[in-house]
Amino acid sequence: MQENKGFKSAKPAKPTNSKESKSSIVSTRNTKKPRSKTKKKYQKRTTNEILYQLDGLQTVESIMEELKIKRQTANNLISKLNKLGHVQTQGKGNKIRFYKISTKKFRKRDPGMWDILNKYNPNFQLNEWYDHQVHGKYTVEDVIVDAIQKKSFRILLATLRLFQHVKDWPRLYNKAKKYDVWRQIGALYDIARIYIKVRKMPKRYKKPIKQRKNTSLFENFKTTEQIFLSISQFWKIEIPFKIGDIRKVIPGA
Repeated sequence: MQENKGFKSAKPAKPTNSKESKSSIVSTRNTKKPRSKTKKKYQKRTTNEILYQLDGLQTVESIMEELKIKRQTANNLISKLNKLGHVQTQGKGNKIRFYKISTKKFRKRDPGMWDILNKYNPNFQLNEWYDHQVHGKYTVEDVIVDAIQKKSFRILLATLRLFQHVKDWPRLYNKAKKYDVWRQIGALYDIARIYIKVRKMPKRYKKPIKQRKNTSLFENFKTTEQIFLSISQFWKIEIPFKIGDIRKVIPGA
């Protein structure tokens, strides 16, 4: 029988080691890349590094932009820094909130002028155009004197509500004399008592005194409302308010 020269006989396969075959199978299965252990950029930084980067006045949006993080992460970061004492918040309600961030811890503060005025004027909130910080005793009586010296129409209106909460008349009188504003306080008190129930002023204080400075409540506005004329004449103070202004602070006036 002749051999078929056109076909070559297949070579027998070499025997494979069972251990090698198993390891090759395992190696082909475990081809997934290991999870990256890198964290977000802001997590790599220390708290001090973040504070130095955010030092100053910030909003949530500016923090998101600066650190390239999401809104929820930014809010969590603000909360964390606030607990550590590095954040002071400005602005309430629907207004944009500003966060004053410092590398140094802020001292714990007592309620200031804006805090007290807004507390007693829920329907007439004031914008804080500067940060008024106090440390130690700061009362309604102090706020009234400080508010008058600001010469702001809206602050003067907001002051009317505070006369419901005056407890220390000697403190109010002495501080008002010191800053030469007792006649303004007397006029505001008499306006307030027309519309709301206030704490009674002792008789020994109900008198105008000489003042060195001008005697207007707000710039050079004259008294035009008939209801305020007698108050203006008694305290020798010009009263700029209209009835509509009073209604903004005391609805139904």
